[in-house]
Amino acid sequence: MNVWLVWATNVWKSTLFNRLIGQFRAIVTDIHWTTRDVITQKFNVEGVGDIIFSDSPWLLDFADERIFIKKIIDKSDLILFVIDDSVGITSKEHHIFSYIMDSGKKNNTILVVNKIDIKRKESQLDLAISDYYDLWFQYVTWISAKSWNNVDSLKDIIISKLKTITPDPKAIKKNEKKIIPIAILWKPNSWKSTLLNTLVWENLSIIDEEAGTTRDYITWEFTHNKQNYIIYDTAWLRKKSKAHGIEKIANDKTLNMLKFIRPIVVFMADVTQWVTHRDMTILNNINNLALPIIFCLNKVDLIDSKKLEYNITQATKILDFAKYITILPLVAKTWQYKDEIFKKINHINKENTKRIDTNQLNKIISTEYIARPPRFTKNKFCKILYITQVDINAPTFVVFVNHKSRVNFAFKRWVENSIRKHFSFSWVPIVIRFKERSQKDAD
Repeated sequence: MNVWLVWATNVWKSTLFNRLIGQFRAIVTDIHWTTRDVITQKFNVEGVGDIIFSDSPWLLDFADERIFIKKIIDKSDLILFVIDDSVGITSKEHHIFSYIMDSGKKNNTILVVNKIDIKRKESQLDLAISDYYDLWFQYVTWISAKSWNNVDSLKDIIISKLKTITPDPKAIKKNEKKIIPIAILWKPNSWKSTLLNTLVWENLSIIDEEAGTTRDYITWEFTHNKQNYIIYDTAWLRKKSKAHGIEKIANDKTLNMLKFIRPIVVFMADVTQWVTHRDMTILNNINNLALPIIFCLNKVDLIDSKKLEYNITQATKILDFAKYITILPLVAKTWQYKDEIFKKINHINKENTKRIDTNQLNKIISTEYIARPPRFTKNKFCKILYITQVDINAPTFVVFVNHKSRVNFAFKRWVENSIRKHFSFSWVPIVIRFKERSQKDAD
């Protein structure tokens, strides 16, 4: 089920969002317009099941917010309508109220009055909240998100209300299917957010000519050709010495997300600007995390076919340090090559989650060792005793050898090439670790 926070003024909504989900998910600062995109987080509520909690954006112009607020209200199972008591009910709140009434979601709305303790004494809170019953909502409560006052009571109201809502059978069936995570990454103003909106057919990410519009990574689940996906639109990973304030927080959260979620990374390069040294540094960092990468050359409609072929050749040379990276042309603005991206993502996910039987793996490696043995320097011979796959995403293999100190780069490459030759693992990174143990233990 979907629970959304909607609001009109700066009411510490993101603070409340973090309090309710128990995580530092939305960036919180005293700066207006910090939350610019739709931020979502899935978590499990005992007795209710999986809940998708979403935080709506705050834009400088309320007219720009309306498209988001209308979609939010239409898609939500439960609405938290947050009002700032220090400001009161303004024309914006009345607009949101009218949207809720028009959608028929009044009975599935909780009116939350925040910052009520700023101007009022504790003994006056219950009386003060009575002023808001004029909106005729069934559930009205007060909180102070910043100091946590009455937040637990709000949680209880949310859970009790969710238990009375019958979930959509289609949504339950959808959640039972496996979800493939995708992360879109590149530098500001590269039509990255345009690609996100194109893939999911929704206006989820704010598109602006100003660089760095996406501050926090945002997520959205969607279905394409009966396959479920969750997409992450990330903030640009700047150099640590150049990232300050909100950018530094966003960078750290993006890196932690990549490490924890381990998505398939769609790295977008502007074919008209090519690849910078900083781009290569980030690609190398992602490669060190052993994440599969699709390298998209965006805006290919601006160049001819010969130039495109030349750029793909050059990109192949540049990405020689990670030969598994696949290169695809892309026109994010017009949806061109969209199906090719999904085909590649599905294939990569299949390869990235594949497991090889241990007996079969050892048989193949032993045969390769005899037919095409690796080369070693004199008196530096290294023998493979046993090999097994210990993990997926990325596929991880442990190779037991008689002398770990004799394992060199060429031997590592030989093991990887042998695995890829017989078991494919195309377009995904492989992690190979070496351990040493005696022949007796191996037996």
